[in-house]
Amino acid sequence: MRRTVGGALALLALLPAARALDEPKPPGTPAEQYKALVAEYKKSMDDFMKEYREAKPADRQKLIQEKYPPNSDKFPERFLKLAQEHPKTPAAVEAIGWVLSNSRSRPKGGPREKAIDLLKREYLTSDKIAPLCDALGQGIDQSGAEALRAILDKNPHANVKAAACLGLGSVSLSRVRIAEQFKKQPGLAKAYEGIMGKEAVQEIEKKGEEGMKKEAIGFFERVVKDYPDAKDEKGKPLGKEAKNKIDGILHPIEVGKAAPEIDGEDTDGKAFKLSDYKGKVVLLDFWGNW
Repeated sequence: MRRTVGGALALLALLPAARALDEPKPPGTPAEQYKALVAEYKKSMDDFMKEYREAKPADRQKLIQEKYPPNSDKFPERFLKLAQEHPKTPAAVEAIGWVLSNSRSRPKGGPREKAIDLLKREYLTSDKIAPLCDALGQGIDQSGAEALRAILDKNPHANVKAAACLGLGSVSLSRVRIAEQFKKQPGLAKAYEGIMGKEAVQEIEKKGEEGMKKEAIGFFERVVKDYPDAKDEKGKPLGKEAKNKIDGILHPIEVGKAAPEIDGEDTDGKAFKLSDYKGKVVLLDFWGNW
């Protein structure tokens, strides 16, 4: 009897390994797998938006609460798995960036935190992680800020260090607005501990609005002073972006004030500046596509 039970247990122990061998591996190179995942996520989003548009106005809020973002518990884990299985590849860096941009700060131990741990463990000195600094800078959690500080301290590449400074400045700037909210509604501080961590909340309460503004300006000034030639992956000067951030803090846009200069390209690729239309009626339409 013992032999029979022991043999059965041995077979049961081998079943997970056998199943793992039978599981089909994703086809294609890491880059192709990443592209396929992005396409699958886009389709999921398109399907949700179609359902949202077709829903009755009274049902839309419930639809958002129950289904948005679509499959939010699956995609971050899948992108993270891709990065873990193909370390040190461009696709892995892109996959980490996707998780940082699309995964919530919490819960603790979730995909975002795992992606940050992987970044710090495998890519801290890489010259390919400047875009990840931007993604980290969009968050308000303490783990993201700590990762940016580690990159600034350990990474030897000027462009990446400049991007880390910009990211840290963006985090501080976001915390300025949170400090304003704390001042108006002191009870919010406790609620924010579950979003960004107790340590970050305590830092905001200690420094306040002016302290966080000063910190943000310090990081942006460091980009201008220490990394004057740094550029992003598209060749855009990071110093110029930092100066615009500083100007926005020191001279905030208010009703009745002149609009700041805006330059770019129109839909035909022709360069333009807002000042070209001085004296004319201009409609500025800010929009995004996620």
